[in-house]
Order: sequence, then structure tokens, then C-alpha cells
Amino acid sequence: MILIISKSTDTTTELVASWLKKLKVPFYIVNENIYWNVLIDYENNIIQIGGNDLKKFKVIWFRKYPDTLQEIQKNSIYKKLYKSIINFSLEESKAFREYLFYELKKLNIPWLTKPFNLIQNKIIQARMAKERGILTPKSFIVNNKKDILKLIGDGKEYITKPFENCIHLRYKNNIIPMKTVVINSHYNILPETFRPALIQERINKKFELRIFYLLGRFYATRVMDDDNSEVDHRVSIIADNGRFEIYELPKDIKSKLSMLLDDLDLNCASIDMIVNNNDEFIFLEINPTGQFTYHSVFNNTYLEIEIAYALKKMNNQ
Repeated sequence: MILIISKSTDTTTELVASWLKKLKVPFYIVNENIYWNVLIDYENNIIQIGGNDLKKFKVIWFRKYPDTLQEIQKNSIYKKLYKSIINFSLEESKAFREYLFYELKKLNIPWLTKPFNLIQNKIIQARMAKERGILTPKSFIVNNKKDILKLIGDGKEYITKPFENCIHLRYKNNIIPMKTVVINSHYNILPETFRPALIQERINKKFELRIFYLLGRFYATRVMDDDNSEVDHRVSIIADNGRFEIYELPKDIKSKLSMLLDDLDLNCASIDMIVNNNDEFIFLEINPTGQFTYHSVFNNTYLEIEIAYALKKMNNQ
């Protein structure tokens, strides 16, 4: 049986699960039900998930961390109690998950994506990529307006990104997504000092690459924007100003990425790269649990089936 760890809102999990059903592969999904469907007899070291003993699971796919609280629950608590209660709930849930993962790790069974040492820090990833001979954007860590002015004074364009993942900001009933923008014209709103921020020299792109890696195989998609002046390709896709094409990575890029993925102990991940006007392949980031569904749909690559077959094969070994 396959154990899938995810969240109830993840579409990819649902798609892979539907294929596992068709392949008649038994599985159990742990999402927000982790907090009531996982039974622990701590004194006797017995754990059951959905009524299944841990030894029944032959492979584990870590897709996403389950949500601790649904948004409606968070809003209700915010209205009634101080936000520290939510922080306490988050920490308690994290501790519970850590213990469950600790026991699962001791089973010594294969995982598709291990959650134990996930490195999602972009500047650490970039340093590791450089050590494998992969080009990365020229990057700066800045904490004051003076250094920003010095950078943009060279006439080049610069962008900013979070050190780790973007989040969706929520204000009242609105969701505000983050996107990558050129910062040159926004320096006047900056305070004299601020928390350290990641600044990168903008790359004049020929096209972007979204790459899915699964057990030694690379599935690459070339993202072609009709308007290359837009920094964040997601904006072009929303406006229907781009297209996706299946792309074959050069052998040397595959080799370098394979070494980087081995360094990160990843057997499944999503990788973002850019090819500039000099045909150089530049690494942006790796997301161990990144989304790939819309690339799968637009290119008819059906990556969900590939994952289902991979899990089936791992389950039978």
C-alpha cells in the first residue's frame, strides 16, 4: 500500500490518486485528517494511519504538508482570540507531524520526495548549483536604500524575490498573489534601511523552462511569452499571451542537474530555468513539491500518470 501525505486542496494529489485507482493500486491519503485519523499508542510504540499499521505501507509519497487550520478556522480564532493562539496551534501541529515522520523514517521504506531535509532556500540552492557548474543570476543581498541606488545606477534592471517561497497575502476577503517585478522605478518608496532582501540582475530571456524530475527522468517544458517585457511568465499565461512546448534538455544540463538533485537528496522535484539571448541555461530554483499540472495539461504529457506508475513500481519492489 502507498501512503500519500498531502493537503486536501492539492489538485495534483487528486489526479494521481484517480490514476492509482484505475491501476488498482491501494493507497491512503493523509491530509488535514492527520490530526484525527492517525492513532498513536505512544507507550507501546504503535501507530495506525486510517486503521492501517505502518508496516502495511511499502512506499511513501510526500507531496505537501497538511494544513494545520482551514482559513475559516483561522478567521474565527482571530475574531475571538489573540493571534498567538494560532501560532501555538501551528507549532503543536508541526511537532505532531515531526513525530509521525520520525517513526515513518525508521521503517526504511522508499519515499518519493523526502520531507526531512528539504532545502527551499533560493540562495543556498543557487550556491549548490554554482558548485555543480550551473549558471545562476547575479545576486545581491541588500538591506538599505543606498545600496539599491548604487545597483540601479549602472543602468541595468534588477528584480527582487523572496529567499524562499512566495505566499498569497490575504486582506479582508481578497487574495493578493506575489509576483516578480523590476524594482528600478520603485526605489523612492523604500525606507533607508530594511530587512535583508534578495536582489538579482534581470535576465533578458529567450524563453523559460519548467522542468519536472521523476526518478532519473526529466520532463521539460519551454514557456514562450508573446511579450518578453513581462518578468513573471505567470502573468502572461493568465492573460493568454504565451504557449507551452515540449523541450529536450541538453545532455550536459541534465548531467549537472542530476548531480545537484543528488546533492539535495531529491528523486522528484520541479526546476525553473531561463535561457538567455546567448543561449545560456541559467538556474533559478528547485521546488521539491512544486506544481506542474498546467504544464502537464497544456502539453498532454500526463505527468500524473507517470507519478502513478512510478508509485506502483516502487510499491511492487
